[in-house]
Amino acid sequence: MSTKLVAIQPRDEWRPGMTPEKLVEELDARLKIPGMANVWVQPIRNRIDMLSTGIKSPVGIKIGGADLDTLEKIGQEVERLMKKVPGASSVIAERVTGGRYIDIKIDRLKIARYGLNIEDVQSLISTAIGGDNIGEKIEGLARFPINVRFPRELRDSVEKLKSLPIITEKGATVPLGEVTAIKITDGPPMIKSENARPNLWVYVDIHDRDLGGFVKDAKAL
Repeated sequence: MSTKLVAIQPRDEWRPGMTPEKLVEELDARLKIPGMANVWVQPIRNRIDMLSTGIKSPVGIKIGGADLDTLEKIGQEVERLMKKVPGASSVIAERVTGGRYIDIKIDRLKIARYGLNIEDVQSLISTAIGGDNIGEKIEGLARFPINVRFPRELRDSVEKLKSLPIITEKGATVPLGEVTAIKITDGPPMIKSENARPNLWVYVDIHDRDLGGFVKDAKAL
């Protein structure tokens, strides 16, 4: 979900006949982004909603459970149902799948043959790929970490990651792919949690409808 602030001109500079409702309708008609729905909320109201509930929209539904696939399925079903409630102008269920990750699985038997241990391989992965802060540069009040890792051209694909060298205690060079299985896997882009359980949120914006009446109909459905 992306948040954008729009500064509106004073009312006396608006076009004749323009109202906040018509303004939202025009913006909604022009901003059609594939895969996204619009929620129009005043900034102060948005902040109050966020402070009290954590939800950015006037109405929100929190679904909790242990299995991410089940959360995704229920979230999409709730999204479909909420669109049927009179007054729902947009409904967005978070997606807990769709992330892409590089998964590196260390083969314990293979690293043992080379006299390596788990820490040796993990150190290479975390430092050479993720980077390691070795110091800090200070400029006035600003502080900038000094991070060291392999150049991008040596780590920008799975095949290149497999070629990264590990130096054993005897001085031999072993490619990372020789002692690990490296692949790209699917996973959640982000996981929310409440009370130690994963959460999925459904955001609902309403139009031409009182909040209490909408919530009553939504609960009934």
